[in-house]
Formats: sequence, structure tokens, C-alpha cells
Amino acid sequence: MNADRFERVFKLPFYEAARFFRDKLTLESSAWDDLSGAAHAKAFTSAGAYNASLLAELRKMTDTAIAGGMDIREFRDRFRPLVARYGWQLKGGGAAWRSDLIWRTNIATAYQAGRWQQFRDGGVRYLQYVHKDGLLHPRPNHLAMNGIVLPMDDPFWQVNYPPNGFRCHCRAVAATEQEYKNAPEGRTARPEGWENLADDGWRYNVGAAGEEQGYKALTAKFDSLPPDIASMWMRRFVEEPAFTRFIDGRIEGEFPVAVLDARARAAIGAEVQTAWLSADSLAKNKGLQPKRSKGHPELTVGDYRLLPEVIGRPQLVVEEKGLQEVFVRREDVLYLAVLKATASGQRLYVTSFRKTTMADVQRKRRTGRVIYDALQ
Repeated sequence: MNADRFERVFKLPFYEAARFFRDKLTLESSAWDDLSGAAHAKAFTSAGAYNASLLAELRKMTDTAIAGGMDIREFRDRFRPLVARYGWQLKGGGAAWRSDLIWRTNIATAYQAGRWQQFRDGGVRYLQYVHKDGLLHPRPNHLAMNGIVLPMDDPFWQVNYPPNGFRCHCRAVAATEQEYKNAPEGRTARPEGWENLADDGWRYNVGAAGEEQGYKALTAKFDSLPPDIASMWMRRFVEEPAFTRFIDGRIEGEFPVAVLDARARAAIGAEVQTAWLSADSLAKNKGLQPKRSKGHPELTVGDYRLLPEVIGRPQLVVEEKGLQEVFVRREDVLYLAVLKATASGQRLYVTSFRKTTMADVQRKRRTGRVIYDALQ
């Protein structure tokens, strides 16, 4: 990468960090390790915070801070009355300690995730691990990585891309090929035990998890929850900005769109309770792939927000040509969603979604195998 291109990478507006945070889904949790490491890249949560309104206010504050509109002092001043108003019982420390932890953890992860995207978009080939100088109690494992220069696609960065723990001040910076060639001896190879140098729960790349894995990292969480709680989350998720961005085609990968209740799951014969919509199927459904299908471009974001109800609590389930078709009447409108499970049965996908008519329903009743019918 030449010098001009290198400079452009670091003169970009840092909207990538804000977007990383904005694309998270809000989850209540009892402990930080309720989620696997990579799942934190797609979920905003705070241990012990169960109240949805509390989390919404906390998220708004954090979003403002990441965008540069609130420093740690103002965040701390607003955090104390928030805790008092909701009666939040903090664990592990007082309000000052917890507010500092939330502020620093979210800003650090958003910053480094945004940097990862800038490195990738700017064509950066090498990264250098930088441990902050002058720390009173440096973590030996983190210090052992200081100065290491490796290609950006080296497996080392999938485990040790910072931050690598709570209150971790480490960072990764772009390095040139010349810096890679001139690095001190031993600094261009993975150190011994490199897979376990990051703190427990932090051995993942926050940038890669935010981009490539999409929301798949949350799969285990969705399917381990009681259906009523997971359904409540899902109904809230489709109201969040991230869902709108997904429907607008600005988020790649897959997005969770519905949780089947026990009756729907039994009717469909699903091994799992969460249904997903891929960006590819969404594009086809929106008519953006005319060679595959003319799609249903008439559907709005408001229509797609009905997916949790259509799939989660269907009024009619029909099997036709190996696919599960579910119907729901919403006021005077009938909706049809087509579902397909993977061969292993461990994933359930929405392959089509549209408005339909009662005449179509009657035809499906005649030509398909009716599994459940409560549609009037």
C-alpha cells in the first residue's frame, strides 16, 4: 500500500465504530459470560440489567459516547441516577466502577472493530500489536504480544486482536511491509501459547465477529432460552435500527426474525426454535434478483416486522413440496412465509415472505398437507 492510500485510511470519518455499535441487538443478561465471546460483538448487554427500558436508556447513552458526544465524567454523572431510578442492583462494584467499565469496554470494542474495517477497506496487509506503556500493573500475557507484526490474515489476529480483556488498553495499528521485514527477531512469529494469551472470554476478533459471522454468534443464545422470553426479545429486535438496516440491505449475512412457540415448532417439526432470514433470500424477496424471482418489492419494513408473529404463532401450517408454509391474518391482510430447515435440522430459514389471498389459502389446503389449521 502506497503512502497516499495509507494516509486515506486514517483520514476516514470514524463512522465504522458507531455503526458497529448501532448494529448490536439489545439483550438482558444476568452475567457477562451469558454470551459466548464472539456473541458480544452483536449484542449490547450489561450483567444484571433485565429491565428493557433501563437497557434502552443505557444503550442511548453509550451510543452518544461512542459517537464522541459524551466523555467518561458526563457518562458517570448520568449513570448514577439511572441506576437509582430503576433500582438496579450492581454486582462487583459501585456505580463509578460499573459506569467506567461500561464506557471503556464499549468504546474500546467499537473503536477496534471500526479500525479493523478501515484496515480491511484500506488494503492494509500487516498489523502490529501495541501494548500501552506505563501501566502500573501490566498483564504479562498482553505484554508478551507487544511489538508483534504479522499479516492481517494470520490466525493470530482471530484470537488476539484487541481488546483482549476488560480495561485492556492494547491496540492494533497498521504496519508497512518494510516494518514487517525490519521487525526485531521473534516479533514476526506467533509467540508460544498464542491461542491462550487473551483473557478468558476475549479470545475472538471483535472486528471479524462484527462483520463476517453476522448474528450467527447469537444462535446458541436464542435457542437456549425459553420460547416466551426469546419471542419477547425477537419482537423488540425487529423494532431496532439494526433490523431496518438489514431490510434496507445495509447489513450482510443473516438476521434472526422469529422464534417458534411450542405449538408452531411441533407443527413445523423444527429441531430449533429460531428462524433466520439471509441477506440473499431478502434480496430475492425484494425483487433485486429478477433472474431468480420477481419477488415482492411491495412489502415495507412494517410488513417484515410482522415476521415474528407470522412465523412464531401461525394460524395455518401447510407442507408442500417439502417446504413448510405458514399463514397469519393480520387485520384484513393475509401473510404467507415459507420455511426450510437445513439437512441437519439445526437451522431454520425463511425463504420467501409475501401477502396472499384467501383463494390462495384454499388452494394450499387442497394441494398441500395441512398440519395445523386455525385460520378462519
